Amino acid sequence: MSADKNSEAYDLSLFEPDEKKSEKKDKNSKNKMKESNLIRLHPGAITKAHRRKRNPIMIVGVAVLTVIVATVSATIVQSNVVLNELNEEILQANKTITQQKNLSAQYQLKIDSRLSANVVQDYAEKNLGMTQAKNAQKKFISLSDGDYGKVIRDDGSNNILETVANAFKGSWS
Repeated sequence: MSADKNSEAYDLSLFEPDEKKSEKKDKNSKNKMKESNLIRLHPGAITKAHRRKRNPIMIVGVAVLTVIVATVSATIVQSNVVLNELNEEILQANKTITQQKNLSAQYQLKIDSRLSANVVQDYAEKNLGMTQAKNAQKKFISLSDGDYGKVIRDDGSNNILETVANAFKGSWS
């Protein structure tokens, strides 16, 4: 190897296992285990001990709760879809009603433009033989001063105080 200041030789023999050292370590560790109260578990035993115990009642409860939540969520979504469809139908019906009202107004304007008062009067006089009423044919009636009216049914315009007062009087209006 080169004799550079920055480079050093690597001694890989330091990393090789030494049989004597490992035998001493094994003997020392066995003695230490006998002396201490530590319990050594195998790797498989550790995972079994740390594993969570399953409760079948809890599993069924969570499953039922999950089904209930999913059902409620699906019902809410389905209800919103139906509601949106009904709203669309209502909007379409309102649009149709508006169009029909506009058509009705247009037709009424056409009828009014074709049938003026003069046209109707001329048709009645010529085709039907009708004449306009004269003052001599008109009969006027007048009410005498002695007539009066009596309210038989209440229209519900009384307030609470009048109702209570009428109850104490014994007469309901």
